[in-house]
Amino acid sequence: MLLTRLVDKHHGGFGLAKWLTFTLEVISSLILMGLMLLTCGDVIGRYLFNNSINGTTELTELALGIIIFCQIPVVTIASAHVVVDILDRLLPSIFLRLSGVISNLIVGAGFYYLAGRIWFMAERSLRRGVFTEFLQIPVAYFIQFISVMMYLSAAVLVIVAVRNLFKKDL
Repeated sequence: MLLTRLVDKHHGGFGLAKWLTFTLEVISSLILMGLMLLTCGDVIGRYLFNNSINGTTELTELALGIIIFCQIPVVTIASAHVVVDILDRLLPSIFLRLSGVISNLIVGAGFYYLAGRIWFMAERSLRRGVFTEFLQIPVAYFIQFISVMMYLSAAVLVIVAVRNLFKKDL
C-alpha cells in the first residue's frame, strides 16, 4: 500500500502507464547510482592505487544506453518532449489538436521503423557473437533492450494520439 501511495503521489496518468513510468525510473536510478559508484571507484583506484577498474568505459557506455532508452518512454508518457508553441495563441484549437495527433502518429511510425531496424542489428550481433572488448559482455541483449524501449515509445505515441483525437474538451 505504501508503494501504491508513493506511485500515485508522484506519477500521474493512467494505471499501467504510471507503473511503467515508475519501473523505468527505478531502473534508470539504480543504473545511474551504479554508474556513479563505478566512476568514484575508478577515480579513487586511479589516483590512490595507480590502477583503474578494467572495463569502466564499456560499463559506462552500456549504462548510459540503458538510462537514455529507459527515459524515452517515460518522457513520451509524460508528454514532456520539447515543444515550440509560438503560434499556439494564434491558431484555432482544432488545428493544434490535429497537428498534435498527426505529429504523434508520424513520430510513432518513425520510432516503430527505428525499433525494427535496431532489432535487426541486435539479431545480427547475436548471430555474429559480438562482445565488448575487455569484459566480453554480449552486446546484442543491450541492443534488443533499446529496440524494445523504442517499440514501447512508439506504442505510447500512438495511444496518446488516439486518446487526444477522441478527447471531449477542445
